[in-house]
Amino acid sequence: MAEIIASIAALALIGTTFYALVSAARARDREKRRAALEAAVVLEFKPRHRRQANSGRG
Repeated sequence: MAEIIASIAALALIGTTFYALVSAARARDREKRRAALEAAVVLEFKPRHRRQANSGRG
């Protein structure tokens, strides 16, 4: 009986560890996508700010 309980506990621990690793990988992937999107937005808007500043001088 003790062996069965120990094996169930071990499987639960392995399952929990696997779930935590998958969740961390997904969170990391989401953060990378968010950072890439923010970088694209910054690159997209920088030239527009320069154009507005240059048009004001001319």
